[in-house]
Amino acid sequence: MKIKNLRLETGYLVEPIALQKGLAIHQIQIATIGGEGSSRVRLSLEANVCTIDSFGEAKACARGAPIHLDADVELLEECDEKQLLALKFDGGSGPALRLALLPLCGVVQQAIVARLLVFGESGELKAIVPMQGSSAGCVVA
Repeated sequence: MKIKNLRLETGYLVEPIALQKGLAIHQIQIATIGGEGSSRVRLSLEANVCTIDSFGEAKACARGAPIHLDADVELLEECDEKQLLALKFDGGSGPALRLALLPLCGVVQQAIVARLLVFGESGELKAIVPMQGSSAGCVVA
């Protein structure tokens, strides 16, 4: 599976997403790394707590460094222009995550709607996190 220019992010999550190993995350970014046609992504996980303005935007935040995790992408399922991707972390460590993408990129359509599926230690679905594209991206099976 090849990925081209994938850049997704959540907004600030007031209620943090609890990932494995006690990580409580307020913002997630996923971006392609490697070069053109890479099958690797980098997750940037922000655990910093922020104040929120009246428009719902994060303002003053704690100053901890983001956590970066690199993962291989594996296509699990494809149906009705939707793709379900597994994120496989180096050494088998990292949270249990899947990324659902809709639609596939075509000549006319470049937008990506995505959902990050977060699973618990015993395989139960714990959270569905909406993500938005921060730039045009395509996934090619």
